Amino acid sequence: MASMKKSVTEILLLAIILTSCETRPAADSKSAEIDKLFIPWNNPNSPGAAVAVMKDGEVIFKKGYGMANLEYNVPITPSSIFHIASESKQYTAFCIVLLAQEGKLGLDDDIRKYLPYVPDFGKTITIRQLIQHTSGLRDQWQLLAIGGQSLDDVITQKQIIKLIENQRELNFEPGTQQRYCNTGYTLLAEIVRKVSGKSLREFADDRIFKPLGMNHTHFHDDNTEIVPGRTYSYDSIGKNKYANSPLNYATVGATSLFTTVEDEAKWLHNYETMQVGGEEAIRQMYEQTVLDDGTKLQYAFALVIDTLKGNVRIGHGGADAGYRTYAVRFPEENLGIIIFSNLAQFNPNGMATKVASLYLTDKSVEKKQEKYEADPSSFALYGGSFHSDEQAVHVVDSGGLYLEYGKQPFLLTPLSDSSFSVFGGYATLTFNRQGNQLASTFRFKSKDEEVLFTRYKKPNLTEEDRAKYVGTYESEELEAPYHIVNENGNLILRHRKYSDAVMTAITRDQFSTPHWWMGNIIFMRDTNGSITGFEVNDGRVLHLRFMKVM
Repeated sequence: MASMKKSVTEILLLAIILTSCETRPAADSKSAEIDKLFIPWNNPNSPGAAVAVMKDGEVIFKKGYGMANLEYNVPITPSSIFHIASESKQYTAFCIVLLAQEGKLGLDDDIRKYLPYVPDFGKTITIRQLIQHTSGLRDQWQLLAIGGQSLDDVITQKQIIKLIENQRELNFEPGTQQRYCNTGYTLLAEIVRKVSGKSLREFADDRIFKPLGMNHTHFHDDNTEIVPGRTYSYDSIGKNKYANSPLNYATVGATSLFTTVEDEAKWLHNYETMQVGGEEAIRQMYEQTVLDDGTKLQYAFALVIDTLKGNVRIGHGGADAGYRTYAVRFPEENLGIIIFSNLAQFNPNGMATKVASLYLTDKSVEKKQEKYEADPSSFALYGGSFHSDEQAVHVVDSGGLYLEYGKQPFLLTPLSDSSFSVFGGYATLTFNRQGNQLASTFRFKSKDEEVLFTRYKKPNLTEEDRAKYVGTYESEELEAPYHIVNENGNLILRHRKYSDAVMTAITRDQFSTPHWWMGNIIFMRDTNGSITGFEVNDGRVLHLRFMKVM
């Protein structure tokens, strides 16, 4: 008769089986719900996404939806390699933190100590300011576009360094504002090279990827390199129609990490285990930005720290060409979610929120504000066109009040007779009006900025007026002449590489164009009122001057 006594091995085996039985139903019960979320992309004729969910240090769900390559019918799997765009930044920041731990650099060092080719702007820019986007440097992608470089051209590290060398002004004084800046992270990669003697690719491989077993991850610093298992990048051009969205970057630091959701899960787990870097490095990564005036922002070391349903949320996303990526952790719940897509119209942040909602409980303690019943007859007092130094927007009364930003309308939700929330509560608009007069201004306020918009009426330019803008304009910081011509009653902005762009007058000195890289320009005049040039004052590039030369 066999003994009833179980061996130690049998007991351990039973424990493993029971543990598996306890954890699998939780994951399995969610998998069908996750599948439902990704139904639109789960077909052989569409780009799609790879998804991984971590709980308590284990990957409890991973799956691919849609195609990695439409031409060769290659499906996406959890092992598919994605370019993860700006999500790469936290790896670059972590490399800097490791070097700081070793005493090889200081986070508050002047960057010119390591990169003397960066122009002396008369103000110290620190390594910390590069990491937290408070350097004031202009953004490399927008500068390249203004200079006539298409972002699907081959773009190298050397090209960007030359671009930086020619800059003469900053967007703002370092430390006084935050404005997202890819340039800073390209320079961080060069600081790693200078201090360690290794490229960012080599340093990250030695210090992060190999120790964590991230065997399918690298900084892609050679655009000609063949990468087996990579996904390709797509753009939607109609219902069930897609086009290639080429990406030829040979630049790293701000972007260009190639990885899988499986490898990224190992990286997220390191925030818990602290295997690489230890507690000190992880704590440093969580240091949030504080401006010179004491304002504390959500952005830390390439991580955004906020809350979702009362749960602490720490994550970062990325977008280049047709790649859209997001990885997020909810440390209080030991939950991590990773979503990589190869479709430009995909929203990984929104999808990650939906997946997270399957696992998170609502811990919110804020009282929900009762809906304010505004008088719709007053909306007409707010409608019209408004502008700041950087852009023009429109407020439209159309069965509700809408803010038109670009060509997209966003509903304004009343908070009071003159105050409205927008972008899902991310920002508020407060109008200034007296009695039954049209509101003259509104103040846009978010967690990160406050901007005053003033009502304007489009000026009526005569043929004689338009003739005064005509000419050739050049920038000493970019080799990129632009021509303004007067054709068929319109001022046209012309560049040899781009389609002609109609300029729309906001005021006599401020014009908008359909170009994303210079959608807002402001003309400069001398004491006689003659036009001497214009400034590009738009997005991540401010005060870039083009002087009139002809």
